[in-house]
Amino acid sequence: MRPKPIKDFLIYIEECHQALADLYLRLSLEENNEKVKLLLDFMKNKEQLSRLQLHQYKQQAPSGLLETDLDSEFDQHFLSKCQQTELKAELSFDDVVALAIRFDIQLIELLQTAAHDSPTIEAEIALGKLANQEEETLHHVVTARHEFEYM
Repeated sequence: MRPKPIKDFLIYIEECHQALADLYLRLSLEENNEKVKLLLDFMKNKEQLSRLQLHQYKQQAPSGLLETDLDSEFDQHFLSKCQQTELKAELSFDDVVALAIRFDIQLIELLQTAAHDSPTIEAEIALGKLANQEEETLHHVVTARHEFEYM
């Protein structure tokens, strides 16, 4: 196993957010229920915003942090899982939220594992904060589900 710098890991997480945005767009285009379609569009926008925030974080992070090598290997099948995900027609709010929770938890676990296995305290703290931000975003998804259902 060849160590990879945190910068490469963060690029991969950005790609994961884009893959999720693409998934939600695809599902939205196939959906007939307008409220579920709105929730899927919200999810797509959330992923695009997360990707943008991570990109901006990368631009501002110290180069020493970004060049720190991670010894742990991370699941690189996330992108293909997003591309291969198929759901039944006529999604419910619960279907969308369950899908979002499943994928968001996988991203959170990737970040937490990278933080835990980080070779420096600085890297552990930085990746831990990113994992916490992902958790906060997941809480917003659950809240949004209820708001969209009662529109």
